[in-house]
Amino acid sequence: MSSRLLKALAAAALAVMQPAPTLAQPAPAAISPADQALADDFLAAVNGDAAARAAFLDRRLAAETRMPRAEFARVLDAVARTAGGLSLESVSRRGPFVRLKVTAANGRGGRIDLDVSPAEPGRIVGLITVPVPAVYEGPKVTGPLSRADLAQAIDRRVSDAADRDDFSGAVLVMKGDEVIYSGAFGQADKARGLPVTLETRFNLGSMDKQFTAVAIGQLMEQGRLTLDTRVIDVLPDYPNKAAARKITIRHLLTHSAGLGMMWERPGWDWKLKYERVSELLPLFAKADPEFEPGTQAAYSNEGFLVLGAVIEKLTGRTWYDYVQENVFDRAGMTRTSYLTDDPAIADRAVGYRFVDEDPLGFGERRPNWEILSRRGNSCGGGFSTVGDMIRFLQALRSGKLLKPETAALFTAQAEGGRPEYGFGFEHIPTAGRTIVGHDGGGPGSGINSDAKMVWETGYAYAVLGNYDAPFTQIVGGDIGEMLARQD
Repeated sequence: MSSRLLKALAAAALAVMQPAPTLAQPAPAAISPADQALADDFLAAVNGDAAARAAFLDRRLAAETRMPRAEFARVLDAVARTAGGLSLESVSRRGPFVRLKVTAANGRGGRIDLDVSPAEPGRIVGLITVPVPAVYEGPKVTGPLSRADLAQAIDRRVSDAADRDDFSGAVLVMKGDEVIYSGAFGQADKARGLPVTLETRFNLGSMDKQFTAVAIGQLMEQGRLTLDTRVIDVLPDYPNKAAARKITIRHLLTHSAGLGMMWERPGWDWKLKYERVSELLPLFAKADPEFEPGTQAAYSNEGFLVLGAVIEKLTGRTWYDYVQENVFDRAGMTRTSYLTDDPAIADRAVGYRFVDEDPLGFGERRPNWEILSRRGNSCGGGFSTVGDMIRFLQALRSGKLLKPETAALFTAQAEGGRPEYGFGFEHIPTAGRTIVGHDGGGPGSGINSDAKMVWETGYAYAVLGNYDAPFTQIVGGDIGEMLARQD
């Protein structure tokens, strides 16, 4: 299996299974003796020699797997080589996954999800490895605080992560025009010795999906489409016409169209040059949906690429030009744009990732140039600052971008979509309130950012970072929980 496909699988797993407070996940189930035995067997194999790992694969691989045997062997060998002796901290069951939380000899932690075959209990069809930050053990915020105490609590949480090298990035917390907390930590570019500042621009990952959703909402307000408009009605030349007759705008916005992640498709090239989002459709749009549209929900980048093409078709403009004028300019976002992968760009943070040979992040991070897309698009990859992301959220809530009724619809839980997700926005009930926004990035990417707002009160935060997911979004999720408890 290629490293590209592994990244796609890891990103998909993160979207569904990541334990950060900002993401939905199945509730942990009681661990069975069989699951415990599988976990113990895995640990013994990793801590053993190559023969022990080969014997584990003989015993534990299902007849049909998502990964070739050689890839399982490569991952196990890499974990064994980098861990220096692996310790098992806990075992839990999350849907089809047996989840292992582990610690290396140097004290760093990681997570391994063993994907168990439903047809062959005790045997696995895949495995996913995710580096994870240390658990924050500081005092929890359980109720309203004074401004000074709230700022201190936020600083304590962020500084804890930064001191452990679990966070590098910028943080801004506001309510209206009031700055409650701001801070910058780590290096924007280690090679040039440039520190992070509040004006550093970070890769947003999937946070751009909000901008695409707003553009679709604006076109709905103009009467140019509805949630039930079919793809075929706007894009009559869509390569798979049968699929285009079934897939609606609603399906695309809620990740229920049956489209995929894009990165695993044949022909995808991180350095591909294109001027319009619609130029990407031939790379995936001929394929049949992975499931009947509207019957399931699975996180999809391709769905938002189709939405970008819809925007281009209806407006006659590139997605970039439309979003610049109708989202960024309206919101006063002067530092948000679609930078190229040119290393010479001065104010852009370099992403730092754990490489494929270090699947649990027990070693050092390296620059992510090789997997950085040439340019972002309607599914993600733009660059912005913490200030601009706060401006976006405030403009959304104040009615500058969408009518209040449209914003309320798009940020509410969408029936048939992913848990805690609306129409291009995350919708996270917390402490009796609702946190709205989006995060972005994935394991092994050097990209992870998070910006959200407590919808009822207007508290907003932006935490933008240049490390792999979930390191930044866990910090952001903890800040969001603090803000949800404020009056």
